[in-house]
Amino acid sequence: MISFFRAKISKNEHLQSLNSLRSILKDEEIGDWSRAVELKTVLDNVCKAFDKDVKSLETYGECIFPDMNNATATTEDTVEYLREWHVIGNVPSLPAMMAMSCEVFGIESPDHVQTLLMAGVLGEVENDLPYHNNIHFKKVALQTMRMIAVHNDIFEGTARAFGPKEITMLLAAACIHDLDHDGLGNMIKGNFYQGRLERRAHEIVVPYFRATGMDAESLTLLKSMLLATDVSPLGSVTNPLHQMKSAYRRHYKGEKGLHNTLHLDEELEIFELNPMAAQMACLLQEADIATSGGLDYTVTQYETVQIYTEIKLYGARPSHVLDFLDKVCQRCFLTDAGQRLFGANMARICALAEEDYANGDEPFPKAQHTDFILGTSANKSCKTDPARLN
Repeated sequence: MISFFRAKISKNEHLQSLNSLRSILKDEEIGDWSRAVELKTVLDNVCKAFDKDVKSLETYGECIFPDMNNATATTEDTVEYLREWHVIGNVPSLPAMMAMSCEVFGIESPDHVQTLLMAGVLGEVENDLPYHNNIHFKKVALQTMRMIAVHNDIFEGTARAFGPKEITMLLAAACIHDLDHDGLGNMIKGNFYQGRLERRAHEIVVPYFRATGMDAESLTLLKSMLLATDVSPLGSVTNPLHQMKSAYRRHYKGEKGLHNTLHLDEELEIFELNPMAAQMACLLQEADIATSGGLDYTVTQYETVQIYTEIKLYGARPSHVLDFLDKVCQRCFLTDAGQRLFGANMARICALAEEDYANGDEPFPKAQHTDFILGTSANKSCKTDPARLN
């Protein structure tokens, strides 16, 4: 069983590690990212709030790092914690989250620690999109932390357990997976660019992660993991998400198929060749969709309103939730940790969305008026008050 409370974060030690990033960031030629100039300011702000952020994380330590026996019991606390982020503004920094993870998961290598703190700083550069914003990065990091804890509790003492290197890769990827997202998809002016946004995020972080000691092989795997979060074309069996999951099913679900090879895209072939890589990519992708589809119907409504606001298609409704659950989630979590943490929650969300669809498919309220923000239970399917649409 993993418990944060077996050890306390050495705040001074992690602050020293954070400050050590200054020697990397002072090199203005480390990358050509147009927003790199903001990183020193971000680092200053992170260091100032570090103690407060750690205390916030400590309060919810047991739901952030559950074990397989209490995984489902922590959903309510997780929803409440996320509500605090939105309503009170009690949002910890990504570097604080990474420092806590280092303590709990036993990440001690200076290269690994620096990579995680750097990933956190990169993920703190402001992005104020309605959905793909800094809080989304933190939600994905939070769910990745939770899933790693449950995964390693399930597979403790086996070859499937994640070691420090795998954990570092997963958490770093979570922090930066949508870095510099512009709110647009991969279709630009009528032309489709597979993995456009994912490639952009990878391109930005390579020089920074190389400077913190990430090797070439890991950087290549990181790119494949990021590409595997791409769900476009939506619902297509050829998109990177489906390709990665076909490899995961072959390795861990006994689905060998009719052919000896899966014929994956060249950049995704690692998932067929390396079971651990497929396992890592699948966990990252499920952490990416866990908050939207694996906690509570009220949260799903809020997240759906925000993504539809971002793409300027207003009037999000239950049918859009069902579309997401069908085409992106396939109405299930494949990983053992995902099933344990989110499987029952997703089944309930599906049932409630289907009820609301059958009852008229009425649009959800605006984000600030959703039951999630107001703290209202979703024990029954939602009947929207027209006044809350305004």
